[in-house]
Amino acid sequence: MKIRLQNDYALSGIVLLAAALVLLAVASLTNRGDLSSATLFLSGVACFLSGVFMLSFSRSDPLDTEVASLLPVAGMLNQCRICADLGVRGDAWFLPPAGEESGIREFIPVQGLEIPEVFPDFSFLTDPKSPGILLTPSAYPLLDYLERKGALQVPSAEPELLHGIREICEDVLELAEKVEIERDGETLVMRVRGYRLFPGCLLIAAQSPKCCTMHPCGICSLAACLLARGLSLPWHLEHVRLEESRRGFIVVFRGLSVPAPTGEDPGSSG
Repeated sequence: MKIRLQNDYALSGIVLLAAALVLLAVASLTNRGDLSSATLFLSGVACFLSGVFMLSFSRSDPLDTEVASLLPVAGMLNQCRICADLGVRGDAWFLPPAGEESGIREFIPVQGLEIPEVFPDFSFLTDPKSPGILLTPSAYPLLDYLERKGALQVPSAEPELLHGIREICEDVLELAEKVEIERDGETLVMRVRGYRLFPGCLLIAAQSPKCCTMHPCGICSLAACLLARGLSLPWHLEHVRLEESRRGFIVVFRGLSVPAPTGEDPGSSG
């Protein structure tokens, strides 16, 4: 499930340094004292300097993560404000795909935890039993990219899936220093430490703490999408608690024990 994103500058620098080592070693071992030895020595020095120059461009953090974390803040807050103005007060459910051509969807109920039996292709669901709003999860485009471009295969077994979530967040995307997700009774608890986009979380929570469960973003949305995709069950974001001292948070997910029908209404229009 691991995907490595290569840095071309770093790779080129390492190759040049390796070439410099080989050339200088050959020049030292042969030590013929003629023009060929001098050429090997000068070539090795040139490769060494070029390698150092290339590595100087291979910054591990080319983008200011604090600045990047602020980019989605306004969009998330506006989305939640619109929902609140419409009377929508519930927390997000992440729904598995209804078919091969369908993606993961996010349902925000007006209140409570009820999920409709049918999800027509409309943003506003007016079923009296479970009205709400149907959206695209904020992290779904990222998951779709990893599946299409990175050949990501999401495991269907829970232990492998939980390990995969940790691997994607820590190693592949390098979103956090430490991610732990484990089962606790009927819930899954995710603990995140050293989250690189934490300044955006702080700003959103300061404006509207409800936004973190109503329409989550970042790593919370990504983990919920992976759970819905891998286990083929709706997952509910139950609780989010920020831990400012650790630049992280604790997220509680609860899955639906029995898969809810998520097919589209045959009579609906796109």
